[in-house]
Amino acid sequence: MPDGDDVTIPPAPPAGLPTRAVPFVPAPRVPHPWDSLPPGFPSPVLPEPRRALGKGLLFGGSLALIVALFLGAGAVYVANRDPLDSRAEAAAEDRPKLPLTPFEQVNAALKTQAEALLRGDEKAWLAAVDPGRRKLRDRYRAMYRSLRLLGVSHFDYRTYVRDVRPDKSGSLKIGADVAYCLAGDTCVKEKSTVSDGPPSVALELTVKHGKGGWLITSLAPRKPTADKYRAPWASGELVTTAGKRVTLIGAPSEKKYFRRLLPIAEHAAVVNDRFAALVGNPQQRYRIYVAGAKQWKSWYGGIRDKWIVAYAFPRNEAGTDVVLNMAELKDDREFLATTVQHELGHVVTVGNLHRRTWVESDMWLKEGIAEYIGWYPRPATASWRRPAVRNLVNGSGRPKSIAVDPLKAQARLRDGDAFYGFGHFSADCMAKKYGQRALFTFVRLHLREDRDLDSASGEAFGKPFAAVDKACVAYIRDRA
Repeated sequence: MPDGDDVTIPPAPPAGLPTRAVPFVPAPRVPHPWDSLPPGFPSPVLPEPRRALGKGLLFGGSLALIVALFLGAGAVYVANRDPLDSRAEAAAEDRPKLPLTPFEQVNAALKTQAEALLRGDEKAWLAAVDPGRRKLRDRYRAMYRSLRLLGVSHFDYRTYVRDVRPDKSGSLKIGADVAYCLAGDTCVKEKSTVSDGPPSVALELTVKHGKGGWLITSLAPRKPTADKYRAPWASGELVTTAGKRVTLIGAPSEKKYFRRLLPIAEHAAVVNDRFAALVGNPQQRYRIYVAGAKQWKSWYGGIRDKWIVAYAFPRNEAGTDVVLNMAELKDDREFLATTVQHELGHVVTVGNLHRRTWVESDMWLKEGIAEYIGWYPRPATASWRRPAVRNLVNGSGRPKSIAVDPLKAQARLRDGDAFYGFGHFSADCMAKKYGQRALFTFVRLHLREDRDLDSASGEAFGKPFAAVDKACVAYIRDRA
């Protein structure tokens, strides 16, 4: 399942280089992997000695200089210029330029395609795809239209060589991480120690040289981790509808739910705007994907667990997407409303973050605050999870702390029900005893700013976490 947050099915409600020029002496010509290219392909001459190219050679980002040198591009950084520099540059201009390697040609073609997408040129976008492969072109056409529909604002191929030599047909396999941003995203375009960079889709492309240059002949998710990053826009045609605060997106088959869902989602957005302000994470818009049976099993890796009906998928600092399984939600308006409000609660409380800022042990608070938001303004005692919480706190293994261990991957439905409900009661307790603003200050400090429980509790509640914990365990036992 995706690395996201989910809602479960409820029970039935109870009732540096030298600066001076050095003479260049060419070395003897030796064979190179690109010499095996079919007739007519440019074959670059590289300075010797050379290092062999291996599989998985990264291209782009911080290693661009290394790859440029590997492929003969000749990038140089000059720290301190002196009068000899201009003479060295003039001499360099007189030397013949090396032709682009096939790999550099492929990257140039992909860059041209990406630029076509961003300026809205569908014809130029499709020009990079083999015209003899109709289904592939249809797929790229759907991809183009979906991305334009979602307001694509950044699209960048970050490629590396999968196979050094072309196969007998002259085809090459190339790995490509497609970094992208959509309308409303917080678009951090580069990865760093404090950022995961833009969201990306992991692909494997096969390209072949033709009359028009290098063309894409196949496209597939890259194994084994690609399934986790199979974004909806890369998986088929999409349709949308927009309200004041929410954009609904789905396959054409799910458009039938939009009219009913939009007012529910708009109400949930208004509720969540209040809490987004309290944690300092205001949202430009909320994006909700409506999945049919096929999409539910493929988007962001797909869901196989039968008891999960919705989830929030983090896309680095860009934001968080909500995905709904409408087949399971369509028949119960209250269930649909609380689910949408819960998932948007994840968007505002833990969305737009560098994902290493929270750990699995925070699950009790992440889900508890989302349940609090999902049911707001009704209290935890109104939740259909209350019976499961009652059984939990009255059983032999009753919790001694509100900071309970995270739910296990193979947990039973009733375990999940008790976990979510207990988290809801915990959030309710902190709001009732110390105030709602204090609760969300605690959430901001612990989940968004990495403060430990004691530090966050002291600032938010004026008490150490142990005191808050003890008081809330007793509160839950009294009210469940």
